[in-house]
Amino acid sequence: MKVTVVDVAIIALIGLSLFSFSTKYNPKYEFGYSGSQIYKVVQECDNLDSKGFLYTVHVKGFWNTDITEFEQEGFVCNTGRGHLVLVLKDGSVVTVGGLMSYKEDIQGKQFEIRLKSKSSVIYSLKPEKGSKQKIKDYIEDSSQFIFYPREDMAVSCTFTMEADTEESIIVESEVEDILRKELFFMKAADVEIYDDGLKVTVKRLSMKEFDHFFEILEDYFVIQDIYTGDISVFYQTAEEILVEDIPKLESYEGDGIYPGRIHVRV
Repeated sequence: MKVTVVDVAIIALIGLSLFSFSTKYNPKYEFGYSGSQIYKVVQECDNLDSKGFLYTVHVKGFWNTDITEFEQEGFVCNTGRGHLVLVLKDGSVVTVGGLMSYKEDIQGKQFEIRLKSKSSVIYSLKPEKGSKQKIKDYIEDSSQFIFYPREDMAVSCTFTMEADTEESIIVESEVEDILRKELFFMKAADVEIYDDGLKVTVKRLSMKEFDHFFEILEDYFVIQDIYTGDISVFYQTAEEILVEDIPKLESYEGDGIYPGRIHVRV
């Protein structure tokens, strides 16, 4: 059978159509890995963290203690050489290694990274002081220049609070433990208590959990004025930011935002 130029053109068009279909309908924001690819999982999580993306990891595997099955979705609060540190939805923290791991809590055989956001805008805010509501409004209002719908928003900063307190390592540890168990979308919280107040340094605290964060603190302390240092904001979008919109977003100058400190990650 003789193959003509027309036949070749038709085959090429069919191939392009199939490629277009597969790239359009394959999950673009889910990544699967086997247990033997744990180093790739860690590398991808580190990459997503550096870009300020919001994501979770679904793990299938076994508990190393008794070889019972494990299957849960968690938030990555840290990574190490060949392992993840996951916060589970019940507030517990587990370490997850690869298929042949034995030091970690979990031996993972399948990993799925699930992106919750499509792009991010990272910027630095100048310090603020006042009530928790004033600081919350200050952070929320700072993102009004971003014209993409929000999936979530996270902050990293140190809150210094006036309060009637006494130094206590025991209370520090207790508050840190409660914060870790109660706040799912948060990388870390470090509590320091002094004779006349406290400092809490948070890493990637979700603004959806901002109010609950202070409710937990107010169970222990009567908080007065709150002071922040510089605030790193991670605005995580529900839609992917178009390349042509990046210069406009990064060149924005507004009250509270340090000039030249806006970075878009897609």
